[in-house]
Amino acid sequence: MTRDWQLIKTILIKLEALESTRAMLRPDAVTGYDSETVSYHIRLLMQSGMIDGSCNATLNEPLYCYGRTLTWEGHEFLDTIRSDTSWNRITKTAREKGLDLSFGIIKAIAEGVTKALVTI
Repeated sequence: MTRDWQLIKTILIKLEALESTRAMLRPDAVTGYDSETVSYHIRLLMQSGMIDGSCNATLNEPLYCYGRTLTWEGHEFLDTIRSDTSWNRITKTAREKGLDLSFGIIKAIAEGVTKALVTI
């Protein structure tokens, strides 16, 4: 399964929007994607330290994961990519430079974009 950055951004935004720490983001709450794909991306975000959540995996059944909260790092990363203007600049710069998107590349480009926007 390949990593889908738009889905990652959507999951982070939806988790941030939860109104309680008792709430959870279930994989079927993300429209346009099947539950297994969403679960895979939730697990990736958990592995990266961006979110807290839990996964259930049983033999011969698809992975089922749900998100609970963003971590500090998750909030920081979301703040970097939340704006469509910033996100479009980040992805455009990566394409122009022939770079594959990774957390490290996104953060590095985002720093450059932020510096360019802040410099007067």
